[in-house]
Order: sequence, then C-alpha cells, then structure tokens
Amino acid sequence: MSRTVLADLLRFIAANERLPSTLERYKGYDRDTLGKLINAAADRVEELEKAAAEAAAPKGKSSLKVRKASHVEQAARQSAEELESAMNDSKAERERKKAERSATAAREAEKAREEAARPPPRYQLFTDGASRGNPGPSGAGAVILSPEGQIVAKLGKFLDENTNNFAEYMGLILGLKRARAMGIKELDVFSDSELLVKQLSGEYQVKAENLRPLHDEAQQLLSTFPEIAVRHVPREQNTLADEMSNRAIDQRL
Repeated sequence: MSRTVLADLLRFIAANERLPSTLERYKGYDRDTLGKLINAAADRVEELEKAAAEAAAPKGKSSLKVRKASHVEQAARQSAEELESAMNDSKAERERKKAERSATAAREAEKAREEAARPPPRYQLFTDGASRGNPGPSGAGAVILSPEGQIVAKLGKFLDENTNNFAEYMGLILGLKRARAMGIKELDVFSDSELLVKQLSGEYQVKAENLRPLHDEAQQLLSTFPEIAVRHVPREQNTLADEMSNRAIDQRL
C-alpha cells in the first residue's frame, strides 16, 4: 500500500467511521479522541515515508521500493503499538475507576447497614448543675430534646447555698420529673458529671451524706422509664443545660 493511500485511509477512518466496536471495548475514549489518535498515526506514516524517501534517493529504484515498503510497515506497526499503548493506559484508568466505585459502594453499603442497625432516635435529656463557691449559690438546669432534635423543655431551679455535686443531682432529678410528666417512655440522659454517671451505674460509691437521698431518688425515677440510658458527655456538648443552671443562679429561678 502506497504512502498516500495508507495515510488517506487512516484519515478517512478518523473522519468518517463511527468505530462502535472500538468505543464499546475502550470506554475510556470518546469518538473525538479516537479520531485524533488515528490522525496522529497518519501523520507519523507520512513523516517516516518522507524520511525514507530522502534517505533512499541516491539508490536504485528497486532498492527504493524495498526500503519504502519496509518503512511503511514499520510506521504502521509503530502507530498500532502507540494506539494500543494508549488504549491500555485507558483500560488501566478504567480499572482504577471501577475499583474506586466498588470501594465507594462497599462503604455506602456498610454505612447503610450501620444506620439500619442503629436504634431509632429517642428523646434526649441534658442535665447540669452549677455552684459558685462550692458550696455557694447553686442552680440546677435541664433541657429536653425531641427525637428530631427540637427543644421541648428548658428547666432551671435556684438551690440556695449548696455544692456542685448536689446541683448536678438536682438537675438530673428536675429533668427526669419533667420527662415523666410529659409521658416520655424512651430517654437518653446526658451529663458532664463523671461522678454522677458512675455513681448511678454503681461504679462509684456514694460517700457524701447529702447526696445519698438524691441518688436514691434519681434511681427511683430512672426505674420508671421502660427504656433509658445515662451517659457522660464533655462539657462542650452540654452547653444548653449549663446555660439553664447558671441562669437559675442569676435570675433566682
């Protein structure tokens, strides 16, 4: 096949053929990109043919023909190798993206399983107590949130001169009484007092005499809820109840 015919054939394919099978196999490439690759192959054929003709000019006709045919084949072979290399790179990229999609799908499926296994949201009770002096002017605070996260009750009570731990228990009792009065059955309780939470769980003993009646009352109230849990949270996650306990002191609620 002559140089002109081979280059023209490649350009004709680049301009007119839809190449559906090629696009189906190499999905990382669109039709425009394939056309550019084929045109580049045609340009390479012409460049090599021109170089071959110039190098063979001083020699005889038969020698020129043999040299010309050799370079045509070499150009076609090199162009095919370059095209195949590009396609292989595209295949590797497709495999990488496929692996990423699979990993993403696996993570989403795991997240969905975790969400399905997670119990439905319940009412939340945040409690706190504050004492300025310990003992000193004290206040108890409690805030109840709906399962949707909306505030449904904000409570505060001034406690005169008392300790911080006394105020913490009073905040809990204040919130539990209101939750029971609201008819709440399932409740998650949060307090930033590690002492209170661990005394209620039995991990710590109640040594202070003034706390024992409050501990017993809190346990009795907790037992009236069919589903309830008491958890410790950092202070920065208990700002609503902290605000109410301090407001109780400031405003003598």
